[in-house]
Amino acid sequence: MYGDENWDWETPLEDIPGYVGIVFDDLIEFSEGLMPLIGFDFCLYGRMADELDVLKRYILVDFGSGPSNISFEAHSIQEIISCIPCVASFYDCPPNQGPGSGSGYIFLLNEGSALTQAKGEAQALRNALDEDFEILKIKLSKSK
Repeated sequence: MYGDENWDWETPLEDIPGYVGIVFDDLIEFSEGLMPLIGFDFCLYGRMADELDVLKRYILVDFGSGPSNISFEAHSIQEIISCIPCVASFYDCPPNQGPGSGSGYIFLLNEGSALTQAKGEAQALRNALDEDFEILKIKLSKSK
């Protein structure tokens, strides 16, 4: 299993079972399961929330079993993605790295989850994020 003591750290990310994306330093990469999130401006979203001093975000999302309240720090892509029920995030920091090495998070499907489920849940999250983004934009324009 990814990250356990016997894990082969040389395995390419795309070959890890259930891989759907990574956030590593300034790199954000989503595969098919998280495709609906491609193009969302996570950086601007976090900056707007920071400027309005509302970094902790609370939004309503329907992942398919009725609306759920979720919360996360607006500047934390890892926290945002971790709200998707069928996706798990793992801190990605291979052992024996040097002092200049980076780190980040890798996103994998939970056992028993399918790409179509992830894609649907990612789309639900994207819709809610887009609505919240617009709310922040309006509040920011009124504050100036």
